[in-house]
Amino acid sequence: MPAVTVIIPSYNLGQYIGETLQSVKDQTYKDWECLIVENGSTDNSKEIIREFASVDGRFKLIPLLSNVGVAAARNLAMQRSLGKYILFLDADDLISPKYMEEAVAVLEEDPSVTVVYAQADRFGTETEWDLPAFDMGTMLASNCLYISCFFRKREYDLYYGGGFDTAFVNGYEDWDFWLSFFESLPQEPNVVQLPEVYFHYRTRPDSRNKGVSDEVLKEIRHMLWEKHKALYSKYFCDPTLTVEYRRMERAFLKASKSLGWQLRMGMKELLKK
Repeated sequence: MPAVTVIIPSYNLGQYIGETLQSVKDQTYKDWECLIVENGSTDNSKEIIREFASVDGRFKLIPLLSNVGVAAARNLAMQRSLGKYILFLDADDLISPKYMEEAVAVLEEDPSVTVVYAQADRFGTETEWDLPAFDMGTMLASNCLYISCFFRKREYDLYYGGGFDTAFVNGYEDWDFWLSFFESLPQEPNVVQLPEVYFHYRTRPDSRNKGVSDEVLKEIRHMLWEKHKALYSKYFCDPTLTVEYRRMERAFLKASKSLGWQLRMGMKELLKK
């Protein structure tokens, strides 16, 4: 069995996926398999993947007739993965040659480590990336782990196993995935960041997360809060329990009982009609 399974969901990224697969093939660590879930692309993606697979049997194409989305595609590949360690990789991103070797070495040396990831940069339409260091408080406020981190499949199967939530259709399913995984653990996650830049995140004008509006992001944050209330409560208090909120609530109730307030509300209802 391979030591590492690389999982790549693919949909109409033929202009990039060859470069991504080559970055996997160029790894100094050789004991891996790469599962590419092809979501019914209409471009030349399948042909490029098949070409890699025909030359190197470690590349394995999982063809689908239609686009099931990145969450479902990753879940499908997880079910078929054989590796001791898992690495998710998007079909347009790149990893440096030593990423796998260095990450596996950390996981092999220290069984307490939950996740290993590297310093990272951006390239493409945007190059700046203010990626904060990991801690759980920061992670709950803003996702500070990209999806291409290494973790143990056994730990995932033992404690979580739920996969990616397909309800996150507008993005940030990776944020929810890490929160769900960490929440399931019997102890605090031990996350190690390699000091070198080994992950390269491609930014495109049509990137999915780039198109997320403030309103949709607010909905996503609400979904995360509702789903992970227990985890959030360990680091943040419920805002409805704060003194400030209670004061505002009392002020609102007091104001709502006044004649002036009732008249204003009555006028607004009349104007709506």
